[in-house]
Amino acid sequence: MRRLFLLVALIFLSVARAALAMPEIMPLEKIQSGMDAVAYTVIDPTGKIEPFDVKIIGLLDNGKGSAKMIMAKASGDVIEKTGGVLQGMSGSPVYIDGKLVGAVAAGLKEMSPYTFFITPIESMLKLWDMPDTQNQLPYNKNTALYKKITGGGIEPETKAAIFFSGFDSNGLEFLKREMKPLGFDNFYAASANGRNSVRANATLEPGAPMGVAVVCGDFLVGATGTVTAVDGKKILGFGHPFTHAGNVNFFMTDSKVIGTVSGVNGNGVKISSVGSIIGRINQDREAGVAGVLGNFPATVPVTVTVKDAATNKTETYSAKIAYNETLVPKLGSAIAYTALSKTADSLAESTVAVNFEIKTNAVDSGTISRQNVFYSPSDVGQSAVTELLKMLTLICSNTVEESSVFGIDVTMTLDNSRKTASLVSAVPDKKLVKPGETVKLTVTLQPYRQPEETIVIPYTVPLTRKEGPLVLDLHGGALVPVAQATGVVTPSTGTPEQIFQAKIKSLLGANRNNQLIVETNAAPAPKTPQELKAEVRRIKKVQERARKLGLKPAPANNKFDTGYIIDNVIQATINVDKF
Repeated sequence: MRRLFLLVALIFLSVARAALAMPEIMPLEKIQSGMDAVAYTVIDPTGKIEPFDVKIIGLLDNGKGSAKMIMAKASGDVIEKTGGVLQGMSGSPVYIDGKLVGAVAAGLKEMSPYTFFITPIESMLKLWDMPDTQNQLPYNKNTALYKKITGGGIEPETKAAIFFSGFDSNGLEFLKREMKPLGFDNFYAASANGRNSVRANATLEPGAPMGVAVVCGDFLVGATGTVTAVDGKKILGFGHPFTHAGNVNFFMTDSKVIGTVSGVNGNGVKISSVGSIIGRINQDREAGVAGVLGNFPATVPVTVTVKDAATNKTETYSAKIAYNETLVPKLGSAIAYTALSKTADSLAESTVAVNFEIKTNAVDSGTISRQNVFYSPSDVGQSAVTELLKMLTLICSNTVEESSVFGIDVTMTLDNSRKTASLVSAVPDKKLVKPGETVKLTVTLQPYRQPEETIVIPYTVPLTRKEGPLVLDLHGGALVPVAQATGVVTPSTGTPEQIFQAKIKSLLGANRNNQLIVETNAAPAPKTPQELKAEVRRIKKVQERARKLGLKPAPANNKFDTGYIIDNVIQATINVDKF
């Protein structure tokens, strides 16, 4: 009877493969404890889809609002080879009497590797009817996070094994930290076969491996599982979420199984490569993932060029991020950080000049550019990508309307030395100046372990400055209030769009670390209403006189580029005469 049952199932499956159409399904209401079933998966590089025996144990109902699951136990030669049901088998189709029941979805955490759960096919079929509006730029933000299935004291382990390629150890730690809040963990290193290629006419069949990726190219982040059902170009797989983000815009890829690793208490994994891009995953929900072959996602191309002055080495890395407002900032900065880490001969005691350009409709010009220099005694990359992460996060969190990111270009030049300097003195060329006049300051710098240097910088006294001593603060661009340094200065008034644009302008206008800033030490504020009125009258009088003389107000701050990151603050004093 078992041979006859397997023969019927295999005949039906071969017909389904040839037709690439949905087979007959078995409703959940007809499934009973003790039924025999068969599932299909691939476990080795041959790509052969092999069956394994399944015994239905019963149904798990976690109550109102929770998905029903089928509890089952696996056996047979395939399962003995693998040591149980592994991560990566998720999505393997399960049949009873040739009718599709559902997909292998979850093992029992910390329990038997042979007992697992099946997601009913009825739950998965609903994915094909879900709204799909996410393949156009701008991409609607969806911040739904991963939810575990719980109930009856049993916790199915439904997380996808995340595979990565192109990230070194430093880059992987950065990636894990940024992506963990979004449900990305269980990282495994893997090869990326054909990660730059696109196959427009690819096909998949039930039981075959498949991949879902959020980054492809010189860097890869994705997961692999198994195809559950095919209907024309429509695909169902995994039987559980990838990130549980709902309507998504991810890469669908083909995949090749490399081998299996059995684990203790159901922690084994099927190692697979994420291959060529063959379509788009548009649904990532509790019941599984769904997508369309030959329909490709909107992407954000990322190019990172790293120049290492110590080795005279230049490397350029390219990748594409599947467009998603939540992922683009984190993945874009992780790619930039990793590119620096992989190219650099050493990240210890380094100075990095960073220049990034973001193509976006968030500004009228279509391009946001920023340059800065960073120094750190260890792992300078952590600080080198902070402004890129902040700007991308700001663009992708526009509360007024969607702001698209069309491309990210980053150039980083690494110098394995300490490019810092301390300010020694600032001597004005004259001690008494009138408002509106310019004084020249001879500034002495002490570069780290290098001879002193001097630069001459001009400073124009504000027209409204009162007579008396004027204290000037001279400091490096990094030595500023926290709000200014992080680019989060927000106007208290204005429309939401004006506030958004002001945030971008604030971040772009923030002092650069290699700048020498000269600014006026704040004058004492009037203490009484009478003093305030008198000060207002004085300022108006000065402004009127300046207007008649054709004098223009001088900027309150002056910024001067240097070859160093200034690490201290000094003061210079001049005397202001009457206007």
